[in-house]
Amino acid sequence: MRVLLVALISGMGILLHAQNIPSFNTAQFQVMGARALGPSTMSGRITAIEGAYADAQLNLYVGTAGGGIWKSQNGGQSFTPIFDKYNQSIGALALEPGSARVVYAGTGESNMRNSVSIGAGLYKTTDGGSNWQKIGLDSTEHISKIAIDPADKKVVYVAAPGPLFKSSTHRGLYKSTDAGKTWEKILFINANTGCADVAVHPTNPNIVFASTWEFRRKPFSFVSGGSGSAFYKSVDGGKTWNKLTKGLPEGNLGRIVVTINPSKPSQVLALVEAKESALYQSNDEGETWTKLTSATGLTARPFYFSTLVIDPKDPKRVYRPAYDFNYSNDGGATFANTVIGGVAPHADHHALWINPSNTDMLFLGTDGGVYLSYNKGVTWQFLNNLPVPQFYHVSIDNQSPYNIYGGLQDNNNWMAPNTAPGGVAATDWKALGGGDGFWVQPDAIDEKIVYAESQGGEMYRINLRTGLSAGIKPKKQAGEEDHRWNWNTPIVTAKSSTKSATGNSQSNLYVGAQYLFRSRDNGRNWERISPDLTTNNKAIQNKAETSESVTGDNTSAENHCTIFTIVQHPKNENIIWVGTDDGNLMFTNNGGKTWTNKANAFVKAGVPANAWISSIELSVHDANRIFVTLDHHMYGDNNTYALVSNDGGNSFTKFESEEFTGFAHIIREDPKAPELLFLGTESGFFISLNAGKTWMRSKYQNLPWYSLVRDIKIHPITNDLIIATHGRGVYIIDDIQPLREMVKSDLNKSLLFYPIQSFKYEYGAQYPQAASNLVGYVGASKSLAPTFYYYLKERSNDVVKIAIYNAANQKIKDLNGTGLKGLNKVYWTLTSNPPRVAKGGFVAQSSIQYAGFYGPKVPAGKYRIVVKAGKDSSEQMLAVLPNPAAGLSEMALQKLHQQSMRVFLLQEQLADMVDTIDVKLAAWNKMPSSDEIGQKIKALDSFKRELIELNRKSIFFDETKFRKRISDFYLDLVTALEPLSEGQEKGINVLETEMKGFKTRLKQLL
Repeated sequence: MRVLLVALISGMGILLHAQNIPSFNTAQFQVMGARALGPSTMSGRITAIEGAYADAQLNLYVGTAGGGIWKSQNGGQSFTPIFDKYNQSIGALALEPGSARVVYAGTGESNMRNSVSIGAGLYKTTDGGSNWQKIGLDSTEHISKIAIDPADKKVVYVAAPGPLFKSSTHRGLYKSTDAGKTWEKILFINANTGCADVAVHPTNPNIVFASTWEFRRKPFSFVSGGSGSAFYKSVDGGKTWNKLTKGLPEGNLGRIVVTINPSKPSQVLALVEAKESALYQSNDEGETWTKLTSATGLTARPFYFSTLVIDPKDPKRVYRPAYDFNYSNDGGATFANTVIGGVAPHADHHALWINPSNTDMLFLGTDGGVYLSYNKGVTWQFLNNLPVPQFYHVSIDNQSPYNIYGGLQDNNNWMAPNTAPGGVAATDWKALGGGDGFWVQPDAIDEKIVYAESQGGEMYRINLRTGLSAGIKPKKQAGEEDHRWNWNTPIVTAKSSTKSATGNSQSNLYVGAQYLFRSRDNGRNWERISPDLTTNNKAIQNKAETSESVTGDNTSAENHCTIFTIVQHPKNENIIWVGTDDGNLMFTNNGGKTWTNKANAFVKAGVPANAWISSIELSVHDANRIFVTLDHHMYGDNNTYALVSNDGGNSFTKFESEEFTGFAHIIREDPKAPELLFLGTESGFFISLNAGKTWMRSKYQNLPWYSLVRDIKIHPITNDLIIATHGRGVYIIDDIQPLREMVKSDLNKSLLFYPIQSFKYEYGAQYPQAASNLVGYVGASKSLAPTFYYYLKERSNDVVKIAIYNAANQKIKDLNGTGLKGLNKVYWTLTSNPPRVAKGGFVAQSSIQYAGFYGPKVPAGKYRIVVKAGKDSSEQMLAVLPNPAAGLSEMALQKLHQQSMRVFLLQEQLADMVDTIDVKLAAWNKMPSSDEIGQKIKALDSFKRELIELNRKSIFFDETKFRKRISDFYLDLVTALEPLSEGQEKGINVLETEMKGFKTRLKQLL
């Protein structure tokens, strides 16, 4: 294989020679870092919370479903991600007793819904999360609980339910007696049954409880429970086990959650999934059991809600977070869920940590982030600082600034501007409807019309002008089977060449059940333009309604034989491609009159039949080039399947890379550089600079290394790359033009300075901004400035110098560049060098100090940019264009520049004057003392004190002399966005007149 790759690469020309450099990776364009927009507004699914005090501060560790681990060192007031180099799906966390720095992290969440991600084993840190080490259990895929022996911190138990979609022996209860260095499987039932929970007796750690769970999910069904599910107890640390049955339900069981009462260890509670699920209590360390309650609020969806916690100090206070927050004051016999005031927590609860030092203080993890209570859960506040939303898709419009649209797991549909004054705050995100959010698409013609949906194809149209919405889901017609809508039903908009009856342009709106529907009037009327495009395999339809699961769950997540992907060709609306969740790849070139299935072509390329068609990308460069990603993980196959066809889908070639991890969700070809490809998988974002022959994992673009990338868009105007992740929100890499330049460059040259795009004078909006106490997490705004990109083959040990020359070939600006190996980026703020400012006196935090940092804004025009790195140099031209629409006309910019330069000149004249005074005073002070010299010194020093501030001793003492007056004026000008009016400009005349007078007096004094 390696020989074949070398042969392929050698024929690709200059670019691939560069790609062959062994050290070439995404570090060499790390300057193209992504802006993380979050948001924290709706946060995301929280799977684990643990805490401990360190240095009198409450340290919290929060595990998430797809956003890694976050740490707070101030009780949740702020969080920092600490697991960005590792698998992002967290199943369990545990702190070593007595330590806030030793943490175990089990990857692969165990809330076994259809969209659950897959883990990569167990990790450990001994320094509070700065560094992590993988310590085994790599193939378990899901870890639900970690328990540490309270008497011996080297003894660790790990409950591993194991793979969700396949049989595997990598499941069960594992034990380590050397703090994770080695592991022994101490409880194993069979390849279909894992360990769901484990609990260690707090005072007699030889007593261990464990529950086993038989379960299996397929694309079309989910079964929780079976003969392998059971409840066990060991009295010898797991060497032998006894099955617990006395008082517990008979027949097949499902998931069992167990907790030991911390302040009354003889008492154990267990929530048992059974034909009639219920909460059970034992008062004899698990030997016999009594049913307490089977209330629906406690027992609903037991496969998904697996949290049961008892107050560390109050044996009667029991918490059962589930769909909502339930608490008991009588040991679990009765429960309440009343919330009084504050914020009602988001539904669906998966984690609860009680502060053992103050048991009134609770931290609750939900599908919508973390909530904090100071009164045992009666009142809550939302911690609006965890940007871990789980996007399924992202869309964009062409407004300025353009908007981001997307749907989130259990968290509605949303929109926000991609940039905003002060940054994109939590308050900038606006909700566009409820439910689990998936597709949100602005209309292709009228972007004030937006289409959105929740699970199972519940779609609607929103008019952003009026704020009103209307349902648009196609209704079953005569002769049609019941419509089958995917959990994640596609909504796609595209332009049409057709006209309405009134002659107006129309757009195409597509949605798919098993049939493809098209509307040209915003979803008011629908035309079915296909037969059933799926396999229509009746054996795998409606399985949720006839499930063998101990408890049922039918939320459209198992709807199957449905359309999942729809693409209209960007240049021909009659060409439409459709992918289904059961492996059909359908194609029409006549607007749906006839269809052809191309599935056999990808099967021949080595992809399993019936693999889910997760995305289709039609090349704008070659009408015969088609990219497809396929997902087969619901059949237990986690391989990355990304393919390309160069003959219209008749044959495919599979992309191969040792870098690939995770099943594939999305592939994009750059619309301007066909060599540039982007691939998103369940476990990474990958980039190819040579049309897919080699790939690099994105490690240095400010994304987690193993991000769950669900969607990718490239903005047609700004060239921004927008990335939607299922656990860390939206990322934007602004303007990928430099990557396009790289793919056609000879990267063996020591210095490459890439062409600079013309820049229209523009500044980011300053107001209105959100209130600082409401903003939550804030994503960075887009930087608006001319940007210089240059490539260095090797790291430069010399300072890289950048010089900017105006049209008169005068050097107006000096910049220091970076000397990174690979791509470097330098912004120019459209200012010239600052003036020399008169020296003397205490100037800290004053306009005098700042005047020496800011240069005047340059006018519109052409500029020559020269980059020098060691002995190498290169230059490019930059056109700075006026922007009359923003009030930055050529005349206004020129006038502002002229006004600024007048005061700039005053600053330099004053600096020269003070230098002259200082030189003369120094000379006179060295002369023999005399009355005449003394009088001259006194007069000149007195004159200097008229010019500059010499009595100011602190930042709280203002003194205003001529220097401060011109500095204040200068700063007003160089930070202004418009020139002074004719009347205001007369203020410069006053200063210039005063300067003339000072010059005359100085001549007299000298």
